[in-house]
Amino acid sequence: MQPEVRLERQGPVAVLVVDRPAQRNALAPETMAALADALRQVAQATDIGALVLTGGSGRFIAGGDLKALAALRTPAEAAAMGRTMQGVLAQLAALEVPTIAAVDRFAIGGGAEVAVACDLRVASADAFLAFKQIDFAVTTAWGGARRLARLVGRARALDLLWTGRRVEAGEALSWGLVDRIAPTGATAREAAVAWAHDLCARDGKTVAGLKRLVDAASLDGAHHAALEARIFGDTWAADAHWAAVDRHWAARGGAVPGRGRFIVFEGLDGAGTTTQTALLAEALRAEGHTVVETHQPTDGPVGRLLRQAMRGEIDGRSGGRLDPRAVAGLFVADRADHLAHEIEPALARGEIVLCDRYVYSSLAYQGVECDDAWVRAMNAPMRTPDLLLYVRVPVEICAARRAGRGQAQEIYEVDDFQRQVAAGYEAAVASGLHEPTVIIDGTQTVAAVQAACRAAVRERLAL
Repeated sequence: MQPEVRLERQGPVAVLVVDRPAQRNALAPETMAALADALRQVAQATDIGALVLTGGSGRFIAGGDLKALAALRTPAEAAAMGRTMQGVLAQLAALEVPTIAAVDRFAIGGGAEVAVACDLRVASADAFLAFKQIDFAVTTAWGGARRLARLVGRARALDLLWTGRRVEAGEALSWGLVDRIAPTGATAREAAVAWAHDLCARDGKTVAGLKRLVDAASLDGAHHAALEARIFGDTWAADAHWAAVDRHWAARGGAVPGRGRFIVFEGLDGAGTTTQTALLAEALRAEGHTVVETHQPTDGPVGRLLRQAMRGEIDGRSGGRLDPRAVAGLFVADRADHLAHEIEPALARGEIVLCDRYVYSSLAYQGVECDDAWVRAMNAPMRTPDLLLYVRVPVEICAARRAGRGQAQEIYEVDDFQRQVAAGYEAAVASGLHEPTVIIDGTQTVAAVQAACRAAVRERLAL
């Protein structure tokens, strides 16, 4: 037997179903508690892009369960139940993701209050809404009067609340009480889920920001303007915005005017990332681009200290190697300094920045000796590359290449350690933290590897 309140998933869309067929999906105290639990799950989930709230058995919600609520006799008891559902619907309204009520057949009394607590409403062609509280000589209790007035205006709200009359789907659409009517032959739930998938295709941060701005419409002009400017700034600077801009210009056969590109090479010691960085820079310059070649650790003050530590020339406080967490912190400090003083200024000038090693190297190398989640959190604020090229080469081949250099071995250039680093790189690439990522077969000839890198840059960035 299925639970009376359940969450179903259709990809990024969550469908919250109230299914009490014998009670026409009316809400008992236990149902209210189950709704609250389900909404907490939605709020905590990171992979939900939209919520559809619906009822089972092809209908929405018939308000409160009068039999189950008959024991409430005192003003205090009734008010407590009202506050409970006010809290539940406040949870619903506070969700960052879009919420859509799928009103099949009817939304009556408290069910209509639930419907208007959602961001949007879809009704089946044969559906109606009715605020029938007046027929039982009570007012709304769950925030419905205020939300209704916001949707349809004071006079129409009073008409519906004072008469308790049915509002058929067509009239509800014309009043703005519902936002869409399901197409012929489709249920409201089907139409709502399809709409939810369309919303999930949009950037979630932008959708949440727009919802917050609309919900804050009652703020005075100056405060709302400040909020809007801040949210706009955050979305403008986010990767999703620039990816959309890239798609816009790529579809028109060109790069983004006035904006640089940040391309990162990653791979084991001996994978050839330094050689490939230089070759790509040469190829792009030959095509007329202004290119900045750089690397991490940098040649800056923190980078020089790091290189000393990697050569084992700096001892920790108790002798021996510097603590791995200190090394990880130095990488973060070097990276932040690098971004502020070299990478970001070049990108602002519209130049292409090619960087040999970046965040994935910290995840792969420092992740071996430090807590992976800690390393990831330390590097979370760092700018995301426009393209990451991971040059994949087996550990044994990298070892042979390093041996051929005839150079002193650094502390990380030990085969057993490199195997762990290789696993760290694979995990980082699989995580999708930096997208787009293109895996390059680094076992090919130098020219073939460069051709693959150049093709990836041309395909992904239209350069």
